[in-house]
Amino acid sequence: MRLKRTSLLTKLLLLAVAIYAIVTLVGLQDRIQTAQKEVDELEEQVVYAEQDNALITQELEDLGSERSIKAIARSRLGMVEAGEIVFRDADMHN
Repeated sequence: MRLKRTSLLTKLLLLAVAIYAIVTLVGLQDRIQTAQKEVDELEEQVVYAEQDNALITQELEDLGSERSIKAIARSRLGMVEAGEIVFRDADMHN
């Protein structure tokens, strides 16, 4: 039994399909790499957001503490503790 020879048209069609598949795979590889970079950047943003969230949660928990009240009194009201000496810059305008 002899195998039939495939026609030139069939060979060209298979070559075209193979080239199309290769080009598509290369294009997909580029998209995958771009998407992976985006995923990595987003994961980094998540880590920073979680750290910020933990810091804010800690600050909220400490809000009523004596240390927190003193810090707010110093920064917002300019208050000092008894016995502290305050130096003011004469050139600054408040």
